Amino acid sequence: MNLNVPWRAAPFTALDFEATGMNPARDEVVQVGLVPLHGDTLDLHGAFAQWVRPTRPFRDEAVAIHGLSHDLLQAAPATADLRGALAAALTGRVLVAHYAALELGFLKRWGVRPAATVDTLMLALALDGRTTQTARRDEYTLSALAARLGVPVYGEHDALADALITAQVFLVLAHELEARGRVRTVRDLTHLSGFRSGLFGLF
Repeated sequence: MNLNVPWRAAPFTALDFEATGMNPARDEVVQVGLVPLHGDTLDLHGAFAQWVRPTRPFRDEAVAIHGLSHDLLQAAPATADLRGALAAALTGRVLVAHYAALELGFLKRWGVRPAATVDTLMLALALDGRTTQTARRDEYTLSALAARLGVPVYGEHDALADALITAQVFLVLAHELEARGRVRTVRDLTHLSGFRSGLFGLF
């Protein structure tokens, strides 16, 4: 993928996973949500959400948090059945995620590689002149950032809702960074999204 194209002309996919925990090596995804973007335009017709059947029993407290049932999960497709759909949704497109290290960890485990990655957490820190060492964690959660930027919060613990929020947060951040002369191309966005040591521990 040519990263030197203007970001407004590039294809993106905002992605969110709901999972049993924050460790891609140990935990499992239970819901996938994604929203495509064509430059700075949301493609809501292409939005997609799917529950995912875990390979191990799901804890009752986790069931309550995510608002689902054991029967619903048992009827859902397995991760292996969704791998092709995820790969297709990301082929030739830029992944957009909040705290993208988590999504990338699960995607790597499944053998899916996006063409490039933009992290809305890192864009927000760059816009504010902060780093993972100087920022307060609670100020940069997806919901806190959305509230600060005037983006509606549609619900919690729902992958499609979070993917839509992520897409809208991304657009606000990209436009503001562009207005400040810091972003013009996809490469500019990926550069500001560079993953730094300590990201897993701090956010």
